[in-house]
Amino acid sequence: MTGAVLREMSAAQYAAWFHANRSALIDRGPFHDPAWLSAAGSGVGFDLGFIGIVDGDEIVAAVPGFRTKRGPIRLFGSPLRGTMTSYIGPISLERTPARLEPRELIFRCADLARRRWGVTYARFVVRDAPPTDVPSLGPEWHQQRPGSYRLDLRPGEEALFAAAKSHCRRNVRKAAREGVEIIPFDDADLFFQILQDTMRRHGSASFHPRRFFRTIMSELPPRDLLWSLGARYEGKIIAAGLFLHDDREVHFLSGASLLEYGSLPTSYLLHWHAIAEGVRNGLCVFNSEPSGIESIDAFKETFNPVLERRGTQIWARRSVWVAQRAYKSGYDAMRRVRSKVHAG
Repeated sequence: MTGAVLREMSAAQYAAWFHANRSALIDRGPFHDPAWLSAAGSGVGFDLGFIGIVDGDEIVAAVPGFRTKRGPIRLFGSPLRGTMTSYIGPISLERTPARLEPRELIFRCADLARRRWGVTYARFVVRDAPPTDVPSLGPEWHQQRPGSYRLDLRPGEEALFAAAKSHCRRNVRKAAREGVEIIPFDDADLFFQILQDTMRRHGSASFHPRRFFRTIMSELPPRDLLWSLGARYEGKIIAAGLFLHDDREVHFLSGASLLEYGSLPTSYLLHWHAIAEGVRNGLCVFNSEPSGIESIDAFKETFNPVLERRGTQIWARRSVWVAQRAYKSGYDAMRRVRSKVHAG
């Protein structure tokens, strides 16, 4: 990055640069879109922060992220947990190692976030992890390699359906044969209600507030960034799924279904509809994140995706690591209590 300077960008500057160079941006995904960043941030009550990498008079790269405060801890994340954003990471006009050596860029972004926004925690997630862990950036840095299910859409609908596991194909056909229809769906309050019921069955509760779903389901479909789909049976919405996409890839964000219609394999039909829609729109990849719930991940694996790895670098002061562990433990316990209260 010799000669490159890091500067804070405004949201307007980032949006203008993104849209002017959208087709040429390296490592771009739907989570980089200014509309997604705005909707996700406002939906969970986070601010946005943008770092521009300038070489001479030219912006050659940018790193968007979310900013918030938890007690005395100020956080900047590209992305942060809670935004339903799998990764953001740097996007650039060209892959030039002298300008954009990834480890140096991440180190300098964290330094700018410390100086400019006073953060004590910074997190950076890129779409593809290196083959092995890279040398640490320092004693206050941690690395992670979260999994990511990816299905290559380029073989086409017929080949993808044939490659799916037999009971996946059987369940897609069964749902359609039983009269389940997949339709556009924009009732965020109903989605949230079904989601809460679904989460309680797994002993949990939604991490995201109702306003998050109201925001993304109202703001993103008109921009052709979200497929919000409902499974209708006998005139009633019995399941729904949200799929974020751009012109390259589609990501499953969230899904929910009513327990009393559990005999109808609606999730199979919803996901297959999104996969087929991705193929028809010329997209290359269908992404779905492992949930950590065995039954849900087993379902996702029936479409025969490949489990790839994202690359995560996290910086925090030592005291923050201790506080983060305590906060997460307390928050998870609170969600379990809330789930039991709602169930009662």
